[in-house]
Amino acid sequence: MSSKLLPLLLSAACAIARAQSGSQASAVSERDFLGEVPVVLSVSRLAQPLDEAPGAVTILDRQFIRMSGARDVADLLRMVPGFQTTTSFETDAPLASYHGRSDDWANRIQVLVDGRSVYSGHLQGSAGLGLQTLALDDIARIEILRGSNSATYGARAFLGVINIISRDVRDLGSAATMTMGDNMVADAGASIGWGLPGATYRISVDSRGDEGLRAAYGRNRVSRVNAVASWDTGGGAELDMRVGALGIDAGRGSADSPGNVQRMRFLGSQFVQMDWRKPLDGDQDVQLSFSRTQNTHKDNFRYQSTGLINGINYFGALVDFGGQEQNDALTLQHTVVHSLSLRSVWGTELRREQVTSHSSFDTREQVVSNFSRLFGSVEWRLQPDWVLNVGAMAEQSDMGGGTFSPRLMLNWHVFAGHTLRAGVSSAFRPPSAYEKYAAVRYYDANGTQPLTTVLSSGALLPEKIYTRELGYNYNLAPHGISGDVRFFDERITDGIERPSGVSPEDYRNIENFSITGVEHQIQWKPSTATQLFATQTWTQIAGAERFKTTHGAARYAASLMAVHTLSSGTTLSLMHQQSDDIGLMSGSDRLYSMGRTDIRVAQPLRFGKHKAELAFVVQNVDQPYRDGDRKFFFDRRAFVSLRVDH
Repeated sequence: MSSKLLPLLLSAACAIARAQSGSQASAVSERDFLGEVPVVLSVSRLAQPLDEAPGAVTILDRQFIRMSGARDVADLLRMVPGFQTTTSFETDAPLASYHGRSDDWANRIQVLVDGRSVYSGHLQGSAGLGLQTLALDDIARIEILRGSNSATYGARAFLGVINIISRDVRDLGSAATMTMGDNMVADAGASIGWGLPGATYRISVDSRGDEGLRAAYGRNRVSRVNAVASWDTGGGAELDMRVGALGIDAGRGSADSPGNVQRMRFLGSQFVQMDWRKPLDGDQDVQLSFSRTQNTHKDNFRYQSTGLINGINYFGALVDFGGQEQNDALTLQHTVVHSLSLRSVWGTELRREQVTSHSSFDTREQVVSNFSRLFGSVEWRLQPDWVLNVGAMAEQSDMGGGTFSPRLMLNWHVFAGHTLRAGVSSAFRPPSAYEKYAAVRYYDANGTQPLTTVLSSGALLPEKIYTRELGYNYNLAPHGISGDVRFFDERITDGIERPSGVSPEDYRNIENFSITGVEHQIQWKPSTATQLFATQTWTQIAGAERFKTTHGAARYAASLMAVHTLSSGTTLSLMHQQSDDIGLMSGSDRLYSMGRTDIRVAQPLRFGKHKAELAFVVQNVDQPYRDGDRKFFFDRRAFVSLRVDH
């Protein structure tokens, strides 16, 4: 660790020294680099400057997203410190996890889309399906809090929060995009936004498809439609309504596995969301939100082996992983500015999750989970240079009983552009419906002779995490340099895992381990034509029972994105990512390393009055690497995209 950390610190020190001693350049701040993102919106539910937020935040804005050449959110998140991602559709949609994962699901982070949780109880708590809700062209920015945030968003924000924020509905006009290239890449999309007195509307549709990873079966296709409307309801109040539908057709299985045959499956989601906001006076406002999300999973086949299991022939038995779920949430939030030095937000949420899956629970009845939450955050400016953030959530659920998750963070502006922060938090994650109630049984072709493979005892406590962190946020605005360093110590107890050698499989509170390390991100804009974004992460997981948990996060990881615009308007982008010593889902005793380099060249065009951009992207210009599973490889792929705006 020290051999890599020392050069980093020396380089950073030299860069800061040169910036502070050199001649004054034109003022370029982190906010300029991040585009129209002056504050962090989703950390404490209070709008806060980056250096006063209670935690380490990474913001990926619209320009960053476009310059990256990525085609979906999961692939974009690999550039964020501490994240692990996969583009595989084998067990779920492409997903992202923070500080590792021990199974095929990433269920310890909360993913929000415009504030709506996209948690999937049927997919064992994964948010992979939800990450596909919006096309990249429909996203304004992504805010990622790296660290537990259950004090604000409850149980699912155990290790962190990703909030995907869609484009402002007032961004009018139309656009069309098309992408084609290697690996049968074929994407297309269109959007239109228009306004009327007191109302604005936007509709977008798109489809994204390719042949997936080498050695993975089938062609993958993601199809989406999203619509949003905003109405001025008088008295300064606004009502926003969002509706959308998502469908994923993806291949799964292998030719040599009779219990996991090659087949196509379907993942679907549709939602409606309404947000009403009203200022009560100049110092407070209220927001009321309701959302309903419905997910569908269709995946079944006939067992193909004639071998006997416990003396019984299960050839032709139906294997069905399908299910449906419905999640409803109602949230009331009240924000108050008490004085120049004191602000607060409090609120309550009622959430109901209903899962129907005969294959997961051996019943055709619904498995219902109810959550009641009471949350609050206070920002207190003790002195002009000292900001204290205090937040907490009390939660009652059918899955985990009563829990209380507090957070305390102190930010000190040492001097202009340099802020230190220190904080502690604790949080809980109740078991998912599957972890608590799973009863997986397979029946022979006649519907008899049950074979039980998973049977949860239900005697589970919520997972617990205690986090201590130190941070340093810097912003050398005159020189275009800004960044953040996070030192973390996360202690997880009563972690939920399946013990080895137990049949049928069961979930128990057997994991107790620590996650320690440091993460660093830096942005530098040396000129209006050049931008750089770099990250480094050192992570150590100790004390875990299983190999996959201990090595679920890379020992060392780094990423770099460099963008330069020529005088002709041509934009050149270079992205590189590397991860050292990480375990994969199907590799129980080996560590792997990977590196990936992408390039993008884009040229602005005009077709009459229409602005356009033609871009050429090559992903993974070097050797193929294993993606998520040791069986699957991400090969080099090149594609061309055209975007036309009106």
